[in-house]
Amino acid sequence: MKDGIVMVAALVAIVVLAVVIYLGALYFQRLNNARISAIEDITAKIEANSQEDELAAISKLNLTGESLAAFEELDKSYRALINRELPFLVERLKDVKEANQHFSFPTVKSDLETLEAKGAAANMAFTKIIKQIKQIKQQTDQHQQNIDSLQTKYQEIRKKLLAKNFSYGPAITRLEAALADLEKDFKEYENIAENGDYVKADKALAKLKDDTKTLEVALKQIPPIYQKLHNVYPDQLTDLKDALAKMQEEKYLFKEDMTAKLADLDQQSQALTTALTKLDLETAKLLEKELGHQIEAAYTVFEEEYTAREKVEAKTKFYADFIEHAEKQERRLSLELDRLGQNYTLNNDEKARERQLAEQLKEIHAAYTSYQAALMTDGVIYSQILQQMEQAFSDLKAIEEEQGRINDGVANLWKEEKQAWEAVNQFNLDLAKYRRDLEKLNLPGLQTEYLDYYYRVKDEVEAVYQSLDHVKIDMAAITKDLIDTQADLDALEEKTKDIVDSSSLTEEMLQYSNRYRNRYPEVAQAYQQAKKLFSEDYDYVAALDTIAQAVDKVEPGAYDKVSARYHKRQQG
Repeated sequence: MKDGIVMVAALVAIVVLAVVIYLGALYFQRLNNARISAIEDITAKIEANSQEDELAAISKLNLTGESLAAFEELDKSYRALINRELPFLVERLKDVKEANQHFSFPTVKSDLETLEAKGAAANMAFTKIIKQIKQIKQQTDQHQQNIDSLQTKYQEIRKKLLAKNFSYGPAITRLEAALADLEKDFKEYENIAENGDYVKADKALAKLKDDTKTLEVALKQIPPIYQKLHNVYPDQLTDLKDALAKMQEEKYLFKEDMTAKLADLDQQSQALTTALTKLDLETAKLLEKELGHQIEAAYTVFEEEYTAREKVEAKTKFYADFIEHAEKQERRLSLELDRLGQNYTLNNDEKARERQLAEQLKEIHAAYTSYQAALMTDGVIYSQILQQMEQAFSDLKAIEEEQGRINDGVANLWKEEKQAWEAVNQFNLDLAKYRRDLEKLNLPGLQTEYLDYYYRVKDEVEAVYQSLDHVKIDMAAITKDLIDTQADLDALEEKTKDIVDSSSLTEEMLQYSNRYRNRYPEVAQAYQQAKKLFSEDYDYVAALDTIAQAVDKVEPGAYDKVSARYHKRQQG
């Protein structure tokens, strides 16, 4: 019983293994069949796309030279592919396919790898052959198109030259020669193309295109250049020469030698003619542009000088009058400074400034005199004269403004002196008033500090008086002293007023305090202290402060009441 079971299990295992092996074999067989089919697709595509007709058509083109060699190599490659490589692939694929049906996988694997490589190579070679055939056909078509296009352009160029040869001037000979060369090159290209050497024809075509383009550009660019050279510039040069001759007769001078300049323009015109004759377009374009620019520049020079002369002649009288007026002003200013210099110190370099202005006027007058002399002899460059004249106007204006500033600066010296005398006299009156104001109070005395300040101010006033009482005075220094003295005098006035007000109010507050002295010891004590400050120390401000504070303590607002009454009397 046990032995039977074992045998059944063994048989099942064998069957399962056999099934697995069979299924594996089927899988690899299908995989190989797919690879074989891919190679068969390549061979089928090549067989279905025969290039025999295309190669036969190309062979009838009578190719020569490099083109023929390239075609023969192409045809050889195609024959090798079709007659050897493709049949080999087809036969070997049959063998591999049969081996795969019989499950000879080791052999199939090795052969398939070889055949796949050869199939890929065959496909690549076939693709390259098709591309090369297309290129040859395109070259053939392109060359025919080129022949037609260039033939059309050649005829257009020839027609244009014949119809408009008058537009090309001295360049016509070279243009006709270039056209003849172009025709020769065209025929040579046609012969090469017709003979089938398309490689060589490409090189000839490139040169032919360049030469055709060059000739087309020349035909387009030369007429406008020649039109100016023939119709515009000669008339302009004649016009410039006539203008120069007339201006020279009228004694115009120029910043540069215009006779040589116009001769140079003639040479440039001849050089342009030579460049056109040689068909040197680049040089011709540069020369034409420069010639036009130089002619325009010459017109500008003449116009500038002509316009400048009109302006100069229109302004000459005003120029002379301006100089004369400034010189008169200068003489008056010089005399005035000399006169004032005898009585006043001039502190702002007025005389040196006046001499500098005089020198400037001499230079301007000399330039004007030189211009007038030149008019009577060789002539002048009017643009330069105009520039000098305009600068002179600016300088003359500045001179007159400076003359005015100098004159204004010294014109009021005598008024300032008069005002200074009036100020000094007033200072003395003020000092006398301050003294009288104090004397009327019959004060017991004045503090040394006030007296010192009073006499110091009195000495300052005397010093200003002495400064004014000279034959030649320095008003700048005197004015400074007047300002300082006035400030000190104002301070003295304040000090005097303080003494007058403080002393007067002290006396009134002392009288007012009598009503409280007997009842308030502190008021009595303040009264005695204030009397001492007033009579012995002459410190009237401190005396007032002492008694006012004491009374305000017993009668608040008492000082303000007394003070208001006092100031009201002073104002009344």
